[in-house]
Amino acid sequence: MRTPAVRVLPSPPGAERYLAVDKPEGRAVHGPGGLLAELRAAYGSGLALVHRLDKETSGVLLLAKDTEALRAAHAAWAETVTKVYVARSRGVPTPREGIVDAPLLEHRTSRPDLLRRALTAAYGRARAGHLLRGHTVRAIPAIPPPGRSAAHPAGRPARTRYRVLSDEGRTALVELVPEQGRMHQLRVHLLSLGTPLLFDPLYDPRRRAGDPAPSLRAVRLEWRDPEGAPAGTVWRWEAAGP
Repeated sequence: MRTPAVRVLPSPPGAERYLAVDKPEGRAVHGPGGLLAELRAAYGSGLALVHRLDKETSGVLLLAKDTEALRAAHAAWAETVTKVYVARSRGVPTPREGIVDAPLLEHRTSRPDLLRRALTAAYGRARAGHLLRGHTVRAIPAIPPPGRSAAHPAGRPARTRYRVLSDEGRTALVELVPEQGRMHQLRVHLLSLGTPLLFDPLYDPRRRAGDPAPSLRAVRLEWRDPEGAPAGTVWRWEAAGP
């Protein structure tokens, strides 16, 4: 067994069928040299991702050690699991606390059919075809480029709770709690507030070559009343904040 070059986080009692690690910023999870392959080499080929983190995001990443554990996590995910992130934004969100409720249209390069399906459901096949070819269609917003998401009427529901933890004038430290897990949800919702993730290579229009990496960190994951545990049980995994 090879020891992976990543920190394993302490697991709460009863959660032995899960593995949580502190994912480094800039490390891809999938693909050649990805974190998942490294963890499987160390802990077994049955290890599976419970959720995902963008390459630019660091912090708590949860994996299941067997298929039953993965099923239980996915069954609970939308209702009893809370993920908390901390980000450094360019500018200070106003108001300082609130909810961003903006549907997100995702342009996944690996699943272009999902984009076409969403546009067809919203606007019909003909107008969807025009939008996919980059044409302007009445007052319909343009679709996001490949590999990006955008706040868009044809998107899937997405809500994010946020509050400013520290106001530093030109930047702020912001706590973010997504209610869904859409592609780039936190990054796009910060942009919709007019305060993008600082130095975000996709969504910060003022980023320049040579700027440092953005700071978006998953600091806590909580699972309330996990299957098979006594009522009132909360499993919690934490990684130190930025």
